[in-house]
Amino acid sequence: KPTAVRKKGEAPAFQATPKVNPVKEGFDPLAPPQTTTQVPAYKAYKDPIEKTATFETIEQIMRQRAMVIDGAMGTSVQKYKLSEADFRGERYKNHSHDLKGNNDVLVVTRPDVIGEIHAAYLEAGADIIETNTFNSTTISQADYELDDKEEVYFINKTAAELAKKITAEFNAKDPSRPRFVAGAVGPTNKTLSVSPSVENPAFRGITYDEVMQAYYEQVEALVDGGVDLLLIETIFDTLNAKAAVYAVEKYFEDKGRRIPVFISGTIVDLSGRTLSGQTNEAFWNSVSHAKPIAIGLNCALGAKDMLPYVENLSNCADCFVFAYPNAGLPNAMGGYDQKGPEMAEECRPFFEKRLLNAIGGCCGTGPEHIKSLAEMAAAYGPRKKHGVEPLMRISGLEAYNYRPDEGNMRGTFMSIGERCNVAGSMAYKKAIVNGDYEKAAGIALKQVQQGADVLDINMDDGLIDGESAMTKFVNLLISDPEISRVPFMIDSSKFHVVEAGLKCAQGKCIVNSISLKEGEEQFKAHASIVKKHGAAVVVMAFDEQGQAATEEDKVRICQRAYRILVEEVGFFPEDIVFDPNILTIGTGLAEHNNYAVDFIRATREIKRVCPGCKISGGVSNIAFSFRGNEAVRRAFHSAFLHHACLAGMDMGIVNANQVKEDEYAKIDKELLEYVEDVLLNRRDDSTERMLEYAATLEPKCKPTAVRKKGEAPAFQATPKVNPVKEGFDPLAPPQTTTQVPAYKAYKDPIEKTATFETIEQIMRQRAMVIDGAMGTSVQKYKLSEADFRGERYKNHSHDLKGNNDVLVVTRPDVIGEIHAAYLEAGADIIETNTFNSTTISQADYELDDKEEVYFINKTAAELAKKITAEFNAKDPSRPRFVAGAVGPTNKTLSVSPSVENPAFRGITYDEVMQAYYEQVEALVDGGVDLLLIETIFDTLNAKAAVYAVEKYFEDKGRRIPVFISGTIVDLSGRTLSGQTNEAFWNSVSHAKPIAIGLNCALGAKDMLPYVENLSNCADCFVFAYPNAGLPNAMGGYDQKGPEMAEECRPFFEKRLLNAIGGCCGTGPEHIKSLAEMAAAYGPRKKHGVEPLMRISGLEAYNYRPDEGNMRGTFMSIGERCNVAGSMAYKKAIVNGDYEKAAGIALKQVQQGADVLDINMDDGLIDGESAMTKFVNLLISDPEISRVPFMIDSSKFHVVEAGLKCAQGKCIVNSISLKEGEEQFKAHASIVKKHGAAVVVMAFDEQGQAATEEDKVRICQRAYRILVEEVGFFPEDIVFDPNILTIGTGLAEHNNYAVDFIRATREIKRVCPGCKISGGVSNIAFSFRGNEAVRRAFHSAFLHHACLAGMDMGIVNANQVKEDEYAKIDKELLEYVEDVLLNRRDDSTERMLEYAATLEPKCKPTAVRK
Repeated sequence: KPTAVRKKGEAPAFQATPKVNPVKEGFDPLAPPQTTTQVPAYKAYKDPIEKTATFETIEQIMRQRAMVIDGAMGTSVQKYKLSEADFRGERYKNHSHDLKGNNDVLVVTRPDVIGEIHAAYLEAGADIIETNTFNSTTISQADYELDDKEEVYFINKTAAELAKKITAEFNAKDPSRPRFVAGAVGPTNKTLSVSPSVENPAFRGITYDEVMQAYYEQVEALVDGGVDLLLIETIFDTLNAKAAVYAVEKYFEDKGRRIPVFISGTIVDLSGRTLSGQTNEAFWNSVSHAKPIAIGLNCALGAKDMLPYVENLSNCADCFVFAYPNAGLPNAMGGYDQKGPEMAEECRPFFEKRLLNAIGGCCGTGPEHIKSLAEMAAAYGPRKKHGVEPLMRISGLEAYNYRPDEGNMRGTFMSIGERCNVAGSMAYKKAIVNGDYEKAAGIALKQVQQGADVLDINMDDGLIDGESAMTKFVNLLISDPEISRVPFMIDSSKFHVVEAGLKCAQGKCIVNSISLKEGEEQFKAHASIVKKHGAAVVVMAFDEQGQAATEEDKVRICQRAYRILVEEVGFFPEDIVFDPNILTIGTGLAEHNNYAVDFIRATREIKRVCPGCKISGGVSNIAFSFRGNEAVRRAFHSAFLHHACLAGMDMGIVNANQVKEDEYAKIDKELLEYVEDVLLNRRDDSTERMLEYAATLEPKCKPTAVRKKGEAPAFQATPKVNPVKEGFDPLAPPQTTTQVPAYKAYKDPIEKTATFETIEQIMRQRAMVIDGAMGTSVQKYKLSEADFRGERYKNHSHDLKGNNDVLVVTRPDVIGEIHAAYLEAGADIIETNTFNSTTISQADYELDDKEEVYFINKTAAELAKKITAEFNAKDPSRPRFVAGAVGPTNKTLSVSPSVENPAFRGITYDEVMQAYYEQVEALVDGGVDLLLIETIFDTLNAKAAVYAVEKYFEDKGRRIPVFISGTIVDLSGRTLSGQTNEAFWNSVSHAKPIAIGLNCALGAKDMLPYVENLSNCADCFVFAYPNAGLPNAMGGYDQKGPEMAEECRPFFEKRLLNAIGGCCGTGPEHIKSLAEMAAAYGPRKKHGVEPLMRISGLEAYNYRPDEGNMRGTFMSIGERCNVAGSMAYKKAIVNGDYEKAAGIALKQVQQGADVLDINMDDGLIDGESAMTKFVNLLISDPEISRVPFMIDSSKFHVVEAGLKCAQGKCIVNSISLKEGEEQFKAHASIVKKHGAAVVVMAFDEQGQAATEEDKVRICQRAYRILVEEVGFFPEDIVFDPNILTIGTGLAEHNNYAVDFIRATREIKRVCPGCKISGGVSNIAFSFRGNEAVRRAFHSAFLHHACLAGMDMGIVNANQVKEDEYAKIDKELLEYVEDVLLNRRDDSTERMLEYAATLEPKCKPTAVRK
């Protein structure tokens, strides 16, 4: 218009129409009424099911003293050494399946045995004995083909009657101390929460209904047999327990009689979680609806390790608490060594802390344990049963106890993620319809990561089979521990779909929803089922007349429903959630205008008249009319929540991320005025004015950063608050420092033999001579099968010709002659004829009996010693020595015998190690002077031998010298398993051999460069015993002694050796020539080597830090083979797609990772099995395995599994002082025996180090222990002083980066030689999702940390190279370093403001707004 000119592209100025009929100034449509009615009185719920007298009796006893439960049945049964016939008896003598091991049938076939065991426990002081029915369900008995329903009923009833008979006898003798029978209800051999198929995590091997029915039938038989109470026990999967609880409650309802129920969970390791991943508080929340008379823990751990979890359960539970731990932890054979008094002492803290009302024993316990426990417990009073705060307590894998803050309900608001609801996300609906459940699970995961406290799951759509989809999707989510750690809201208008969801979730869910729409009877029926499943419930404000729209109707319907639930169904008030219907406003229909006001006012009143209830609703409904306009819609959600929470709203189905982001105080004020006019119905034309204003806005802008159409977003940072002074450097080193501590040298506690000093002296003066080949000399005797058999093996089952090792027994004259010939030729050292004398190699000849192999080795050693003794007697001036020959075995630990399955191994590390241990023991018992671990073609076999040798020395307290000799297979200079000889040295140097060498495979000429390389690397003596040249066409050797000596001469001209000998094709003439030639030369001088961390894969990696440029020598440890570092990797492992996981490993190596971090710590993964399989697979790929591995786990047994697969020298990540010094030293000693470097986390008994002071203190303490007491090489000690997340909004986190960097400098100063590492991605965890910011943090952090001395870190190797500090965008860097270096109070807020202006996927070196 000529009166309002606009240039091209210029937005028109907005002018709202005048307000029509506004509310009066000062009027508050949400104000509470000035007068209110009295809060109604509600009748207490009365359980219609009659209770037995046992309830009161047990209650009285447990208030007076701790009751005693019996011990293990299996442990006692084993002592009877029963046969198959005992298990079959008369009843099952013709049964189709073996029954031995099926202890439950013994109540039928050997009731005398089970009766004796029951009686022994009662005699020992037990108040409660359990029926022998742990596996007496049709499910478990199917393993024995005994799953006929009537037969299983008979077994259970018989077991109950037998136990009752025994208790009746004891009660008759002493009526003053009643004894009780607990019907034992075990976990079955199936799990409802874990898939038996790694390929299909949503699959289950059995249904909830099948498990529930099996439990019902068992319970019926046990009660018919007369049990006094039920014990649902050893729960490793809470969903199985919930099915048992449902069955029990259904049975009580059906029969009209209730007996006490005990429930006992099982935690599988020191994480304190069940096998299916739940914490024990989450477990309690999941089963507390059963109102057990007592809750407890059993099995899995010994008492000592169980203590903190029992204490936690004791705090949570409002019923009695019990425990029956194992007799300590199992030994190597799976047995239990802890005796009764020792176990009682371990259990004493339970009673000193008043944690228990009952105690008993599980695996490994017998009557002596129960007697000791009973005597110990009698000296203490019981735990006092206490109430708990009335809260809604729900759970996923973790407990979520909703504690509303009446003064700040918006602050405690429970966000229920809406995006797994087909009505809440088009992407989710499309994924479900297309069967792409993985994509749908990704939507779930994102909501959890964005802060959803609960996940709403809804499948109500005409295109979807709701029951099937709900079952499959919930099962899939349960398999992901990151998603399933939060509780689920099972949401459907179809109750059978709700039930399907409840039958898949082990946690305590919220059901959404039931209502009075179909009348009271159906409402009560649905509510009762929900209660039996242990879920909280959402009740929609619907009744037979329809949906409540007005405040009055909402309050009336909800109060009616509350009364029914509390008085008639017995629902816990805190578990009742009302949804008074959030209805859409701004529709243009006048009758809808007051919907928001009605909801908010009703919220306040419902919470007043229904004490303890909660209020929820689908928040996105409110602004449905404004969909498509982000700013308006989200502003409505924010404003609605603000006012509804002020009135008492507790939770809502929301977009969790937006709810956090769209803080009410930050909503654009102009926009907010229009929104609240509509929301609070403040004028007649609110909707029209809102629509006019909305039309001027960019549809995708945010309500906190409103943009008019055509307007570019402008960024302006808020002013800096309290910046540090100009020139102040928070990372500057202190001006004064303490003196570097003096550390004591490690003293080996194992006594060394005198042979060490003798050999040391000789090798410093001259080259020693080792004998030649045994096989070559034996061949010349042309021995027959009879010679090999002799008298001892004349009737042996297998041919023995070719098994040279047995000749020490059958033809000792031959072997003695050969030994003597070598000594005559000038040998200083002869080897025992035991190259193949392990149980492994002798299995080829069916001579693998342990005692026989011991005899062969000991005889061989004694024979060799006898010969050397004769020579030493003739010439004492030149001592001769016997080396116990320890060959490589005929198996390899690093190569698969199957081309189809490269991860497969034909033997385990433990089997190889044990075979070596037994051989070494026999050789030393036979008198050998030293050990020669020789002809190593696979370094992992050699490491197993080294471990065995060191274990033997520790066990016996005496150390003899060790020689180690590798074998290179061709001119590449590598072993058969692919290692270079420097990598081989790095892998075995921890053994501290007196000498290292090479033998076999090549002649001397070809061996020269590799001996020279080994001589440069090694800080011990060096030897070689090559073949007599290369083999001829017939496999024989033509090189004579003088010729071989000439080929070996360069070894001595270059001063490379301290000992020389011969391998294949050599005999006494070769040794004579070598001895004569070597006598003319001086030996190699033993030298030190630069103190470096020397690790290896197939190739050596010698980490040489450049103090002036630590960033340039930074060791990149690839993070993508860590389940916490890559979702793709985790998914591949969970799905069993190890080839895909190996591809991720390969890509990291190709992108420059120096070391690969491998971690399997996830609830869905069997860590030990997965670690073993994956490391074995990687070892088979020479491109991947050329780099060293970091074996990473918080579970030490998983670490050991990884070490047992890797031939290279690894880094272990990690150990700590968390469990105290003894365990720390034990773990460190094992790592040292495996030859690995070690990462030590800055944790101690008090917790994780966060401050600089704590980091330094803990690391210095650990360093002193490792160096002085364990004997760790300082360069192999890596400290991780905890890279903790900054930018979280919590002030106490602001200095975490500065503390780490400053601690790095100080730790490296006071712990000379140590290294510093850390998980770099932790630093910017708060900024995940914004690539530029996150990666800039990593780059800046590494820049400053490396300046302070950081050596290595778990990183994305590719990004670390790409994101060079100097190239980071300077504006971005300033914001990043303000946070990183804690340079001002508001650094995080300003960073978030700036980050919001960036394209989330841009790079830090090429920032895009």
